[in-house]
Amino acid sequence: MKKYQYNGKEYDNLWLLRRDFRQFVFPRNPDDNALEKLGIIVIDIPDPQPDPEEAARAELAMKISQIDMETSSAITGGFDYEVNGETLRFSYDSFDQQNFADTANACLMVKSGLPGLPRSVTWNAYRADGTLVRLELTADEFLALYAGGALAHKAACMEHGGAKKAELQEG
Repeated sequence: MKKYQYNGKEYDNLWLLRRDFRQFVFPRNPDDNALEKLGIIVIDIPDPQPDPEEAARAELAMKISQIDMETSSAITGGFDYEVNGETLRFSYDSFDQQNFADTANACLMVKSGLPGLPRSVTWNAYRADGTLVRLELTADEFLALYAGGALAHKAACMEHGGAKKAELQEG
């Protein structure tokens, strides 16, 4: 880091010096010798040493942020759930999370007897080879998928991420 001095006045950076002395023609990136020829004293100031506690806090925050990103990625990566004896893959990105929640609410309304709602839900899943499977699920079947699949998956991912953060903070 450098400071500059001219006629007894100190400048924290070259930009401030240029602003006050428009009569000088400064090279784009002047070296110290060029500035000294203009009567400007260049003062080298060693970079401040980072506070070890602050550095440790910043590193911990970075690691926690990384765990949060990994947890979010695991959640949105989807989950496996068994339907009719077959393990299928379900998408669970942010759009699908909202669709699951909305559909679960509709299923609860069906179960409460609210008239005019469809009695089944068509939902997409995928086999291990990527083949699309269209499922026709009753309200109870969908709620079981939502609770036992989607919500259980999200809770497990969050538990795993929380445990990793706790381990980090203990160590």
